[in-house]
Amino acid sequence: MSAAERFRKIKKFLKGSLTRNFWAFLFFLALSAGFWLFLTLEDVYEVDIAVPVKLRNVPENVVITTPPPTEINIRVKDHGGQLLRYKYTQSLGSITIDFKDYDTRSGHVALLTSELTRNIVKRLQSSTSIVSFSPDTLEYFYNFGLNKSVPVKVSGNITADSLYCIIGCTTTPATVKVFAAREILDTLSAVYTTPLEEEGLSERKTVSVGITPIRGAKTVPDKVKATINVDQMTEKTLAVRIDHTNFPAGKTLKTFPGIVNVVCQVGLKQYREITADKFAIVISYDEVADNTTNRMRLSLKSKPEGVNNVRIVPEEVEFIIEDSEY
Repeated sequence: MSAAERFRKIKKFLKGSLTRNFWAFLFFLALSAGFWLFLTLEDVYEVDIAVPVKLRNVPENVVITTPPPTEINIRVKDHGGQLLRYKYTQSLGSITIDFKDYDTRSGHVALLTSELTRNIVKRLQSSTSIVSFSPDTLEYFYNFGLNKSVPVKVSGNITADSLYCIIGCTTTPATVKVFAAREILDTLSAVYTTPLEEEGLSERKTVSVGITPIRGAKTVPDKVKATINVDQMTEKTLAVRIDHTNFPAGKTLKTFPGIVNVVCQVGLKQYREITADKFAIVISYDEVADNTTNRMRLSLKSKPEGVNNVRIVPEEVEFIIEDSEY
């Protein structure tokens, strides 16, 4: 087919009634869309406008422990068309805080957002009304280098597979510096990682994790590497003596048997370290003074870290209270 014949067929198609109806449909579709857009832009809406915040002129000997927010949100109400201009074409500028203007040596500055945004508000159209500010108060903390080194502790939900156990969690570095006011540092004995979620571990694992923020304090570094140490479990049985405490003078306790087995699961690496003297089964006089059955259910008063699924065999013993011999 020649080019001329193709042109004639296309021209004939464009002149057809079906094609004319199609173009008419597109025309009215565009018209209705424009009408809908016009009505929509005339409706009243609420939107948040983000305004950047900058802190300047911070002296070299000052540490900002908790910086101000990087932006604030002004919630405004107006017609849709005006709100679109605020969002995409009309910049409201930014907020600049000069550190020297608010340096009271207190280490804490709190400023009302409504006061800081006065110049921003002046740039709004008269038809625009302000609904709210977020946050309503802008604050930051600082100090002049006062700090303290504290250990890092791992927090979260950390579990091992059924045949394994968690034998400890360490961090690198083990300690971090915390910059804060004296009253915060005096009460601080450790910092904690953000909660970890590690379940069903069967081997050692190292992850990068942040430090849980402390209001008014800055942690350096603010991230550490947490290592979760895992060991394979094995069962161990130890013979533990039953002790007694708080008995009146002239009274003593005798149990049958006097030594029971403590069965527990321990990691292979800890097997030799877990000994009977690290478990305590102690019966207090208050627990047996009014007991008329002469039977006592045993419980552990203390046990070493790293043992799991501990049970006492037998769980109950018979007892008598005797007069002590002098």
